Amino acid sequence: MSTATAAVSSSDSKKTLRNAVIRFAGNSQDGIQSIGGFLARLAGRTAQEVMTYMTIPATISGGPSIFQVHLGSGEVLTAGDEADVLVAFYQHSYDGHFNALRQGGICLYDSAEVKEIKHEKGVFHIGIPFTAATVEAIGGSAKDRGKNMFVLGLIVAVFNLDKEKLVGIISRQFGKKDESVLRNAMLAFDAGYAYQIGDIEKFALAPGEADSGHRISTDGNQMLSLGLLAAGVRYGAAYSITPWC
Repeated sequence: MSTATAAVSSSDSKKTLRNAVIRFAGNSQDGIQSIGGFLARLAGRTAQEVMTYMTIPATISGGPSIFQVHLGSGEVLTAGDEADVLVAFYQHSYDGHFNALRQGGICLYDSAEVKEIKHEKGVFHIGIPFTAATVEAIGGSAKDRGKNMFVLGLIVAVFNLDKEKLVGIISRQFGKKDESVLRNAMLAFDAGYAYQIGDIEKFALAPGEADSGHRISTDGNQMLSLGLLAAGVRYGAAYSITPWC
């Protein structure tokens, strides 16, 4: 389905792609749904098509979770059968989702968490200290909070996405919170964006073809809620972690 390829290159040239499927695998507490949502909203602002898929553990304490984003310059009708890029935050993330990578895909993983590497399918592995690099960027008190934003910066750099527009989306998201929240988020993001990954070919998504003036980026939960409101529903009750609440 997707046209991305994993390739080693010593040049700064970028390979243009029409589609890219990216799967973030970690725990729900890591904020992978947040960064997946940022990428989806960015697609809506750059005339690209997007579809996403996520899993959320049915426990308040959280647990293993994924968020998959399929970005495309043309029509995108599914969230993607295989991932071009797997971002694995933990060993269980890697073990559980390695098979979702296509032949010759790319795996970005936290080198402090993932130890056992599978030499199969020609996958190109890149170990990066997500947590340590985030702590270094934000400060020792950060622990591992913000590593999702570090990873988002990596992805934006690898795929040459519109950084300026994404920064605007991030600023609007965190702007109403304490100023330290936005500051730390941007410190982590900028550290990921500037991180030197090594000898891997960089990619660039082809310009979007959709009419950016007549489209929105949304999800099923939001559209279901709008449909219920339009139908006259004014009250809803559900279990506390049900996503539509």
